Amino acid sequence: MTSPKTVSWSALVNLGNDESLGLTVTGEATNPDEARDIFAFACGQLLGVANSADETTAPLIRAYVSRLIQTEEARPVAQDAPAPVPKKAPWEPKITKSSYDAMQTAKQDAAPATPPTIAEQAAAAVAQCIKPPATAPDPAPKTAPPEGFGICAECGEAVPANQAKLSQLFQSRTLCKRCMEGPK
Repeated sequence: MTSPKTVSWSALVNLGNDESLGLTVTGEATNPDEARDIFAFACGQLLGVANSADETTAPLIRAYVSRLIQTEEARPVAQDAPAPVPKKAPWEPKITKSSYDAMQTAKQDAAPATPPTIAEQAAAAVAQCIKPPATAPDPAPKTAPPEGFGICAECGEAVPANQAKLSQLFQSRTLCKRCMEGPK
């Protein structure tokens, strides 16, 4: 996909007794991975409903999501005709830790975990969207070395030119005599 497309995922879970649970999630996606992320979000929402459902309904929803994740390749349905996507390795959904825990609970059919609060969900979403700051490079030495001297890469001391050349030859970096002879 090159331009944003509207992607919709719909699920209808038959709960028996002429009851069913329907969910439709719609969002903008610019590539297949974003469409799959919308699919993973929809599965997480269903599992969230299962966590708060009664003891008869919860296993039905968990079983549905479990079958869907195991058998569905999660191909997006776009409103505009998309270009064919080349085949690639099987896709695994990118989901948050809380959704992963809920899916594991669904597969084991154990008691549901406590659903995360809205604040926890927001914090997890922000953590996934914001890249960590790049590490700052080491600050430059405060004083420049005297004319004809270099700076030791280990301790920051001034190194005479002949010592700098020698350390470059043997160590591939500028080192003072003490750091060059010291333990490595």
